[in-house]
Amino acid sequence: MRAATPGTPPGVRAEPEALIEEARRRQHRRRRRIGLAAVVATAGLTGLIFSQIGPGGRTAAQPVAGIRLAAGPARYASAPAYYAYAVQGNIYNYVSNGTQYSDTANRYIKIRATATGRLLATISPPEPYNAFAGLTADASGRTFVFAAQRLWERKAGDLPRLFKRDDQTPMKFLLVHITPAGYLQRAVLSLPQAVTPAQVPTIALSPDGTRLAVAFGARGQTAVVQVITLTTGQARQWVAPHSLWRPVLNSEGAWTADGRTLAFEQRAISLSPVLRRAPATTRMRLLDTTAPGTSLASSRLLVLRPPAGDWAPAQPFLTPDGTKLIGPVAKEPPGHGNGPNPPWTGGLAVYSARTGALLSTLAPWVWRNLSPPAPGHGGNPEQTVAWSNRTGSQLIVLQPRDDLNILGVLTGNTFTQAGGRLIPQQPAAYQELQYALRIAPPFPSP
Repeated sequence: MRAATPGTPPGVRAEPEALIEEARRRQHRRRRRIGLAAVVATAGLTGLIFSQIGPGGRTAAQPVAGIRLAAGPARYASAPAYYAYAVQGNIYNYVSNGTQYSDTANRYIKIRATATGRLLATISPPEPYNAFAGLTADASGRTFVFAAQRLWERKAGDLPRLFKRDDQTPMKFLLVHITPAGYLQRAVLSLPQAVTPAQVPTIALSPDGTRLAVAFGARGQTAVVQVITLTTGQARQWVAPHSLWRPVLNSEGAWTADGRTLAFEQRAISLSPVLRRAPATTRMRLLDTTAPGTSLASSRLLVLRPPAGDWAPAQPFLTPDGTKLIGPVAKEPPGHGNGPNPPWTGGLAVYSARTGALLSTLAPWVWRNLSPPAPGHGGNPEQTVAWSNRTGSQLIVLQPRDDLNILGVLTGNTFTQAGGRLIPQQPAAYQELQYALRIAPPFPSP
């Protein structure tokens, strides 16, 4: 990257692209981060200095000064134009005294066209950074923010000080935009406040791509939600001092379509290294980002209770119209893990975003846990909401079916596998998108 020109906004600094963040191996439930945004909208980012990558991932000879997204009315009837997902790779891999040692992290980001599955670019973190920790997209699927971190350990058994250094090294955030001609423009963001993996940050880009929400705070620190305007670097901040919970953003379904309301989970912090049972409820907060105030206590708290016997919903998805929260729930079978595994059951729970009341359940599934599994089947159920139209009446989901997680469209309570207007019928597009949702390494959410 070249140095910024005098007209570069204070919030964005062009510097050697360093991408980093959290690919920490934690035992908590993990969720995928796929760049299918919830809505389609407009944006205008100007005055930035970008490097440019041509179609197919080729780097252009000259950087591009400035970026502007095409303006137009918001639409919610089609999936975003592009999606992104992480690919795992080794941090180290060696053999010592006949024993092989290795450790993996989210090493690369792939960006593909939704309609065709065509690979637009593979992005790797430049040295010394070597792992990605999160990604988020705007509603159009043309603007992304990737988070990256530096993992310092070089081999198995590295000293604890290196793991501590991992946690304390500031993260970087890369802004990537895809032009109508299929070129990638990218710049490194300089946030108002350094954020480290120890703060367990999560991110969500606004539907119009102009603002980035960053939430962090762990281990009894102050809980923080920042909303940063990318063109100016100005940030607004809400806090909860000495909090026993931390805010967690769902990058796919955190914003309403108008960019006013931001939803985040109020996740309890466990200071014990021993994992506790899954929580009985999910506590969600809805923050009006246009209202005065600087306290997270001003956000509206909703307590989401699952259907009887189920786990609490995981990272609920806020529909673009702001009326519903939709999250997967599941029931662990009695005696799971002891002898032959009995079936699992689950579905999508739909809640009122006004009261938190459970409205309905959709897309029920049964995971039979056959032993041995059928060829190409097996693993664990992973019901995922990847995209929603404005009202939540149509969803792109990964649906457990016949002991396999299948990509399809949920209309009301009817699941249709692949094809059609939302998911193209081209095998390459369908298969790659399904692959990305099935096996894309999840970003940890301890």
